Amino acid sequence: MKVAPADYKQLRLALIAAVSLLVLGAVALVMAIRELDAATKIRDSTRLARVSAQERVSQVSDEEREIRENLVYYEKMRQSGVLEAHNRLDWIDTITKIKNDRKLFEVKYSIAGQKPLDYPGIIATSGAEFVVSRVKLDILALHEGDFLDFLADIQNSGKSHVSVQRCTVERIERGLTALQPRLRAQCELDLVSVKGVKPT
Repeated sequence: MKVAPADYKQLRLALIAAVSLLVLGAVALVMAIRELDAATKIRDSTRLARVSAQERVSQVSDEEREIRENLVYYEKMRQSGVLEAHNRLDWIDTITKIKNDRKLFEVKYSIAGQKPLDYPGIIATSGAEFVVSRVKLDILALHEGDFLDFLADIQNSGKSHVSVQRCTVERIERGLTALQPRLRAQCELDLVSVKGVKPT
């Protein structure tokens, strides 16, 4: 089949149109690829920002929980008297009052000066300095209940945290009257407090 010169003109126009469409298609494809890359970058950066925000929220929640737990411990310490300043005169008054309220025969005591707490397993930190005073008690009582009530009153006085270290209890020979001491208890207690913290 022979192609006439007039047909070449029509073919040329069709070829130009086809090439133009190919170029436009290529340009559209390149632009679509660029837009896809830009959208992918935006999606990735948005995802990173969301993950980072979630981590910050989680960290804030952890810190909030830790603060709440620390406040609970602080309140327990405050209620047990650990944060109170150690005052020997207050302790003398407290021991005298408990002795009189419990109608004990005799309570002898000595309160040592404060020193840094050195219990096994307790590690000093820069945030709190725990101090301790050793109290030695010599109690004459009618029966074990008086002695145990005395210790409970000391521990519940709220002036310091009271840690009973050791006690020895021995019977005393009965006298002629029923109202004589029948028991001698010798104890060592530690009064534990935190130095330099003002209670609220």
